[in-house]
Amino acid sequence: MSINLRIFLFIIILVYLLIIINLLRKKSLNLRYSLTWLASALVLMIIIAFPELIYKFSETVGIVTPANTVFVIEGIFVLLILLSLTTIVSHLNDHNRRLVQLIALLEKRIRDLEKNKE
Repeated sequence: MSINLRIFLFIIILVYLLIIINLLRKKSLNLRYSLTWLASALVLMIIIAFPELIYKFSETVGIVTPANTVFVIEGIFVLLILLSLTTIVSHLNDHNRRLVQLIALLEKRIRDLEKNKE
């Protein structure tokens, strides 16, 4: 990997980290949900700093070209992010269902109190 490419990728990852930190600072992104994004940035930084790790990992796993190894690692991170987002959506769906049930019970209670008042 050429030094120019490494510098370019390093700058891109720094911008990526600054965007994540800015979203965290503005509270647009919850820290609990940003851990996967931060971990991906850390792994990318390590790969840029030590590109020979990709070659050794490729040999160990049996992947012929290091470029394919990068795609495999990228795919793993995409799957982790999808799993994280699916977990968040499931939690929010359960929370919304409980809120709807609570609202329905409160509306029924209000109607019953209004009937008793009349």
